[in-house]
Amino acid sequence: MKRKFKQWLIGLNEEMVNELGIDEIISCLDDDLNIIHGNEEEHKILDNFIHIFEKNKRG
Repeated sequence: MKRKFKQWLIGLNEEMVNELGIDEIISCLDDDLNIIHGNEEEHKILDNFIHIFEKNKRG
C-alpha cells in the first residue's frame, strides 16, 4: 500500500509534496499507511493526503 501511495504522491506533482519531500512524507508511515511519527501539522497533512488517496482508490 505504501508503494502505491508513494507513486500517487509523485503523480500529484503538488508543490506542498515537493517542498516536504516524498521520502520524508513516506518515512512517517508504516506499510498500511498508519502514521507512525510526525508533529501535529504533519499528522493533519498526512491524514488529508491519505483520505484523498483512499477516496480516489474507491473511485
